[in-house]
Amino acid sequence: MSRRRFLKTAIVLISFLLTIFTVLTGEHFRKTEKIELGSVATKRYTAPRKIENIFATERKREEARKSIEPLYKEDPKIKEDAIAKLEVLFTKIKEAKEYIEKEDSTADNTVNNEDTNTIESENNIQEISKEEKMQTAIDLLRTQSPIPLLDKQYKLLIEMELNNITELKSKCIDILESTYDIGIREETKTKTILDVKGQFDAFYTDEETSNLGYDIVASLIQPNNFIDEIATNKMIEESLKQVEPVMILQGQKIVDEGEIITEEIYSILDSLGYIQKDFREEAIKYVGVILLICLLQSFIYIYIWFFNKTIMKSLRSMLLLFSIYCIIIIIIRSMTPLHFAWIPIPIAGMLLAVLLDVRIGIIINGYISIIGALINKEGIDFLMFFIIVGTIFPILVTNIYKRSRILWMGFIAGMISGITLISIQFFLIGAYSAEIIYSGFYGILSGVLAVIITAGSLPFWEVAFDVVTPIKLMELTNPDQHLLKRLLIEAPGTYHHSLLVANLAETAATDIGANSLLARVGGYYHDIGKLSYPQYFKENQMMENPHDYMEPSVSSKILQQHISNGIKIASEYKLPRPIRDIIRQHHGTSIIQFFYYKALKNSSAEEVKKEDYTYQGIIPQTKEAALVMLADTVEAAVRSMDPQNKNKEETEKLIRKLIKDKLDDGQLNDSDLTIKDMETIVQSFMKVFNGMYHERIKYPDKIEEKENEYFNRKQRISAKRESKKASK
Repeated sequence: MSRRRFLKTAIVLISFLLTIFTVLTGEHFRKTEKIELGSVATKRYTAPRKIENIFATERKREEARKSIEPLYKEDPKIKEDAIAKLEVLFTKIKEAKEYIEKEDSTADNTVNNEDTNTIESENNIQEISKEEKMQTAIDLLRTQSPIPLLDKQYKLLIEMELNNITELKSKCIDILESTYDIGIREETKTKTILDVKGQFDAFYTDEETSNLGYDIVASLIQPNNFIDEIATNKMIEESLKQVEPVMILQGQKIVDEGEIITEEIYSILDSLGYIQKDFREEAIKYVGVILLICLLQSFIYIYIWFFNKTIMKSLRSMLLLFSIYCIIIIIIRSMTPLHFAWIPIPIAGMLLAVLLDVRIGIIINGYISIIGALINKEGIDFLMFFIIVGTIFPILVTNIYKRSRILWMGFIAGMISGITLISIQFFLIGAYSAEIIYSGFYGILSGVLAVIITAGSLPFWEVAFDVVTPIKLMELTNPDQHLLKRLLIEAPGTYHHSLLVANLAETAATDIGANSLLARVGGYYHDIGKLSYPQYFKENQMMENPHDYMEPSVSSKILQQHISNGIKIASEYKLPRPIRDIIRQHHGTSIIQFFYYKALKNSSAEEVKKEDYTYQGIIPQTKEAALVMLADTVEAAVRSMDPQNKNKEETEKLIRKLIKDKLDDGQLNDSDLTIKDMETIVQSFMKVFNGMYHERIKYPDKIEEKENEYFNRKQRISAKRESKKASK
């Protein structure tokens, strides 16, 4: 195994082992002991972190639940039905009374018309007739009356005077209505019936009539007030929302040595992970977490392999990712006692977004959030908070191109963090409390500090791992940079050429989705090696060309040296590695065709070695380096075109030919550019050239005529002067 591959394997293995170690030594796997319910505590136990006492909270909730009196609602139909039954009863009594009176009259007439022997026999017949009729009326009432009474009570009602019946009916209705208006519940039904008895006893001195009225009304007494389940439950829920959970603070005593382990204490110790489980349960728990970490870490490597393969290729990038991950994991493990809002998990995502790629920053943030929840035994609020802010923050910091914007971005990040934390607490707890507001302030401060720490640590990461950040790239585009000033003064032609190359590369990078800022800066500095011998390059030559007096091989060596000289100068000025890579790769292994063909003309093909006229560089390894190579080639070729033939069609034709030549020569094989990108690059280059070499507006004819007259007059005056001089 090569040293490079060995180091990469070691990085993967160490990160995995570190993750396993921090999780297994975290809150989920705290040292446990065999504790039984009802046993005596062998030592004092205190809370390692703030935790809810579920038993005490439930007791408070139960007390609040019992303190709520149920709400009742009245059913008016019960009262209406009772009064209706009362009306029916007295109507039937009246009908029975009329029936008997009518039958008695008929019987009397019959008896008077009959021939009888004695008065005694007449009286016996009448008595028998009344009893039968009364019994018939009572039988009818028993079947038709909605209120069941005794036969003697029916008889009493039939025999009662009409005005007494009316009075009894009125009294029954009054008592019934007043009783129902007060309200009758199931538990108060008995008391209500006794109250009815008292009202009749107070009104009637005749015990028989009082009992009759009482029996009538009592049979109609039913509960008309029932518990309103919906309203009562709503009131209970509102009351329960006001119950704040009973918390055990960090360091607070749970149970002291010698005290009994109650069910409540046992539950608290169990939730804190102090109680030893069955060996099989413990083993399954360990296996489960190890498999989970293996799965998550495998997903990270697969994602990097498919979508960020450049990280796998670069040992520095892997070391950078490994270092940031290890530091954050160790910080999470050491900050267990604090509120989770202070844990700087989003810093990892922000650093990776700025130093490597925003997508890998978001993915790693999600992975670290899950590992952090496993280490600290946190819940859904922990995961929701860090996944939300850890997704937003990396996107946010990618827009920091100037250090002056750090404070503003920090303020935005702080507000996002605070609002997110408060929103999650409101959602999960469902109640307002001062503690939630305090946690929101923690979120604001932690968000601001996370951005400041991220931006403040960037110079360290830039130097330690030789990476480039947007802020550093923006600094390098400043015209006051010493190297750019040297180019402008010592090699002005190269300076202007570099500006055009930068514009071309940046435009194409934007269109194909590459790093446009890196392409732009690479274009600025790709030819700084020409500062060593600026007069040997065509764009800086004001008079004679020294190559006209030199051997082609010597000229080729001088041109090749601008690559090594550029790398040397870039190292002296501490330019970032990506810029140095672009300098090294912007000619790849291309042939210096002009001097190669010149050598072939002057010598035989056997004497000319092709490698003497080939750049000893590396073909472009990134899209940005390839774009600088193409922009450099195209700009020089288009600039040297015959002005008579320099039009849109010919320029595009030349660009396509140059790009195809580079493609055929294998210079773009490792650049990750696609065939589709090639067409986009052509159109991007044309967009820039169309702006540079646009057609000038034609002057109107009259202006042209005046200009012609002016020049003709000037020529005539000059001719006269010449003729005068000749005559003298």
